[in-house]
Amino acid sequence: MTTVYEFTPRYLEVDMQGVMFNGWYLTYVDEAMTHFIDTRGVPYSRWQELGVDVQLAHADLDWKAGIGFGDRVQVPVRTTRIGTKSFTLEFEFRRGEDVTCAVSVVYVVVAADGSGSTAIPPEIAAAIE
Repeated sequence: MTTVYEFTPRYLEVDMQGVMFNGWYLTYVDEAMTHFIDTRGVPYSRWQELGVDVQLAHADLDWKAGIGFGDRVQVPVRTTRIGTKSFTLEFEFRRGEDVTCAVSVVYVVVAADGSGSTAIPPEIAAAIE
């Protein structure tokens, strides 16, 4: 199942080359991930109640084309792997039918008390599956 996050780059996010600056891609990945878990019924506040948090452990970005000021961008998000303590989400930045950037992120679930990585709670695993 795929969840789609949508946005339009703001003026301040576009660089001198007329495209969205590369640093903003991971910011929008974070926004899309938050939207993804919200729509799956396990918003960030629920993670806190379960005593866990999540940290980005690894990201791969494959940039293909620029996104300009005023472009309407869709970011489909889907789960590609669920392990015992980590999971992988894939994001595609789309302008219409064109994929402008493909991103894969490995997230590690950590204990909210700071004690380190921990098992993904079953409620979260089921929701993001």
